[in-house]
Amino acid sequence: MKKLKNRLDAYSDAVIAIIMTIMVLDLTPVLRNSIPAYMGLLKEIGIYFISFALVANMWYQHATAFSEIDDMTYRIMLYDFLFLAVLSLMPLATNMMASNTTRITVMAYGVLNIVMSFCFRLLAKAVIHFRYTDKSKMRQVYGKIYGAQNPILFIWNLALLVIAWFFPQIAVWFYLSYPVRDLLFNGTTRQQMNDAAQLTPDQRSQYLQLTPEQMRAFQQQVQKQRRQQRADGKKAKPQDWSQTLQQWLDGRVANDESAPTTDKGMDVGRQMTREQWQAFAMAHLAKDPRVKEVQHRLRDYTRRQRQAQDQSKSDDKQNQTK
Repeated sequence: MKKLKNRLDAYSDAVIAIIMTIMVLDLTPVLRNSIPAYMGLLKEIGIYFISFALVANMWYQHATAFSEIDDMTYRIMLYDFLFLAVLSLMPLATNMMASNTTRITVMAYGVLNIVMSFCFRLLAKAVIHFRYTDKSKMRQVYGKIYGAQNPILFIWNLALLVIAWFFPQIAVWFYLSYPVRDLLFNGTTRQQMNDAAQLTPDQRSQYLQLTPEQMRAFQQQVQKQRRQQRADGKKAKPQDWSQTLQQWLDGRVANDESAPTTDKGMDVGRQMTREQWQAFAMAHLAKDPRVKEVQHRLRDYTRRQRQAQDQSKSDDKQNQTK
């Protein structure tokens, strides 16, 4: 099945590439030199870019989900075909909305996005269930992390449909927020999943008992520790939004355990995440006075991880000079 999974990856990429190509071919060229004709073309191009961003974002989510596994099941294959079948309707919905922007066409476009997101969630859930066993409790972690966002996403989609009914011309541009929202949302949730994967089974059991507010607090603690690590042990200078954006653009896309690193660095990183959880549990859940001792060990693990990364960079430079 591994070879078949590679073929499915290639097939999915090809289908998505064809979908993007068909959308640009559906643009109506200007045959008369008039301002209204060019304005109509600009509107079609704007709607095309919105759909292109949506499809490109779905490709990114699909690629990151499939990068988690080396094999697959028939369930994953069937869900992938279902997702691609719904996604392949995007050129039709885009063409209808660009040619005749009415409440019906815009709402149909919105309904298609909802169905497409639902099909992809089925696919992503099947991938998680295939990768992790029940004993690891990662399936429950996946449901808790993504399940907490479902009510918010449902309300947002419903609000867009209401806007499309009353103001279809305005609702079109609201759909531009879909890929931006998904990109930020999936980046955060993927990091939460990766952090949970570093915990021990007992710690994951405790993680499943957290409230949404406590989950956000733990994530903020982990992110704060990572910022301190990137500062290389020195006091970080205040950054404006442009510096933060540049750091995000220059960061790794696959920022997880699949990213290349040394075994020593991976072990230190896993241990550091577990120590972060222990410090969080003591400070926020048990109010244990030993939290300072754990925080001290956490700083030690941060230093060791930084040394492991420096050693990895040094080894890479030596290999390049050979």
